[in-house]
Amino acid sequence: MIIRKAVSVDSKIIGRVHSIAWKQTYQNFFPKAYLEEDSPEKREKEFMEALNNKSISYLILEDNSEAAGIVKLIFKQQIIEISSFYILEEYRGKGFGTKAFDFIKKLTADKTVILWVLENNSAARNFYEKMGMIFSGETRTINRGKEFIQYCYTSACMKSRS
Repeated sequence: MIIRKAVSVDSKIIGRVHSIAWKQTYQNFFPKAYLEEDSPEKREKEFMEALNNKSISYLILEDNSEAAGIVKLIFKQQIIEISSFYILEEYRGKGFGTKAFDFIKKLTADKTVILWVLENNSAARNFYEKMGMIFSGETRTINRGKEFIQYCYTSACMKSRS
């Protein structure tokens, strides 16, 4: 697997992978009508707009030159937020998430990393806890066709993985 910074020529790939993997992730959580509002074109536009913002960076995960997933990072002084972390279903359970997360931890070694995850997404929460992230106690409510609670995870007191 290769992890690299996405550049403008990756826009269609980022748009496609982000949209598909996002829908795969939330198909059992968000209402179908809400999921259908997302599209590769919408995600491509979001990526292209982010290219002009030095505080946002996208990573693309590749396996044999095929895009397997994307990560969107937002840099805020000493805090880096993992805003998006999506891997296509066919690449899940094969170590891609772990490799990508380890890469992010090296990239952000001197910073605090945060991310938000749905309260009822136990698979994602278990993964992030396995990666050493800790629930900060902070929650927020988001609307994705209906209201959902998200938990904030942080690396501020990162546990080491065994």
